[in-house]
Amino acid sequence: MLILLEEKLGIAMHWWKFENRVSDSMLINVDWIFKAGEALYQSIGILASEKNKGNTKMFKGTSSGTNQVMIHLPLNPAKYFHLRGILAMTADMYRITSAIVKNSETGDLKPHLNKIKRSSNKFRDLRNFFEHIDDRLTDFNEHGISGETETNCGISYTESAKDCFHLVFDGSSFHFSDEKKSKERSFTVNDFIPIFEGLEGLYNVLTSHKMHSQVYPPFSSYCNYKALVK
Repeated sequence: MLILLEEKLGIAMHWWKFENRVSDSMLINVDWIFKAGEALYQSIGILASEKNKGNTKMFKGTSSGTNQVMIHLPLNPAKYFHLRGILAMTADMYRITSAIVKNSETGDLKPHLNKIKRSSNKFRDLRNFFEHIDDRLTDFNEHGISGETETNCGISYTESAKDCFHLVFDGSSFHFSDEKKSKERSFTVNDFIPIFEGLEGLYNVLTSHKMHSQVYPPFSSYCNYKALVK
């Protein structure tokens, strides 16, 4: 499927650039955005294939003391692998779209590139957390929570809490201590829909060329992202 999509995009981009008199070679990187986008789509489909609702009731109550650690990540190894892949693909898409928008002639592609850039950057804090998990798990003085703090995952830190750490996935959001703050990042299929809408917008613009026009398959035949929403 991916090879067919890249083949069609190669043809479409050639004629779209020719028709719009765009010669910027950096636009070849648009192919990479779709490669990352399809990988993202596949991994999200696997993660969304079953409910991952965690039991956060085990954390109901207060927490005090020093260097308290609470971790609840109810994902088997395969699903954890796809979680990390999802975050990596959002990084790729953000960095590539940023480079293209900054350095290239993008024409009608720009609003769709910006939508992908903006939507994929939404996960930056969670992505950085996992990319630097060594610091988060060892340097509680830098990243742990101290003092009275309420979270949305059932943990209430008391005034006497010092340098405490938590990582909780409740099935729809990640709750984590980072930079001495309690952070939360929604992580549902709906959170990724804007990225796929941006990809579909790119696809529709590139395949809209009139020169040597042809009938292209709808984007949904490659990436039926609306079917992921249940």
